[in-house]
Amino acid sequence: MSSNEIQKEDINALILELSNLQSYAEVLRQQIELSNNAIIELTMSKLSLEEIKRRGGNAEILIPIGAGNFIRASIKDVNSVIVNVGANVSIEKGIDIAISDIEEKIRKIQSQIETLRNQYIQVISRIEELQVKISQLSEKK
Repeated sequence: MSSNEIQKEDINALILELSNLQSYAEVLRQQIELSNNAIIELTMSKLSLEEIKRRGGNAEILIPIGAGNFIRASIKDVNSVIVNVGANVSIEKGIDIAISDIEEKIRKIQSQIETLRNQYIQVISRIEELQVKISQLSEKK
């Protein structure tokens, strides 16, 4: 095999690795975005529960009924919350426990985001290395 053929195979292998890493980087970016959205949703839920608790369980709320439409409703003496625990299973918990659970979920997701960001940084770094190598090998042709 000639030197040019070996160099061409090396470039093709690097391009394949680059393509795979770019796809992986996009998956990581999407996971980070989804995780950030989950934190926003959990934070809104927590703030709502804290506000209901602050008002002594009595509050007026807007209930979404679809297509951007809402109805007004009154909450009276809320002492517990129905919480989804996964696999379409929900249980009833006190407001303080529900708030605490939400805070724990937020902490876990924040930790996951940090791990995903670190992986993303490593992948981007490797992508940049590959781009330089590919460029160098291409110039030697």
